[in-house]
Amino acid sequence: MSTSYYPVILYPPLARRFNAYQGREHLKASFQGCVQLPSVNGTAKQGVSEKQFFRHLLCTFLENLICQAVEFEIPGSSRRYSADFILYHQSSGLALDIEIDEPYAGDTGKPHHCIDVDDDKIRNRFLLERNWGVVRFAEVQVVHHPWSCCKTIAQIIARLTGDDSVFILLQTLADVPLQKQWTKREARLMAKNNYRQSYLPKMAK
Repeated sequence: MSTSYYPVILYPPLARRFNAYQGREHLKASFQGCVQLPSVNGTAKQGVSEKQFFRHLLCTFLENLICQAVEFEIPGSSRRYSADFILYHQSSGLALDIEIDEPYAGDTGKPHHCIDVDDDKIRNRFLLERNWGVVRFAEVQVVHHPWSCCKTIAQIIARLTGDDSVFILLQTLADVPLQKQWTKREARLMAKNNYRQSYLPKMAK
């Protein structure tokens, strides 16, 4: 059984060492040249939850650059990592990879983002090594609690950069309810029971 929970929040190494009293300009100078940018726009098909949450991100983080479905080159490989969303905090240089994790593929039922598989851990490490922060939500969280998920992101920005302008607007919202991560066995059972259909307005294929 899994004992880990969403949201998963991983701070970039440079931001973890940042002293808030030094100011955002100091943080931006530290990030300069240390954050690997995405290489190209991705071609991955966007599901129902991604499209809806993208609108919430755009409405909430007006002063930040937000992109959907971009890709990172993997050195020595023809493969690329695709990001659901990236958020670039203009005044500090903080860059966040924001992911929506579903327990299985809608068309095949194949388990996905399982806690007992290392794929996501390897991907997270790849981004952290390039000074990206990583925020992972379970799909059910962004469907049922999109504004609370935005509050979580705003709280991360406030904590790491000192910019609490968005968090102040959202701080009275409830925190996003924790969601237990799943194992391969649990994901297979969810697929068998059509779990995603219980919360998605239309099943993403």
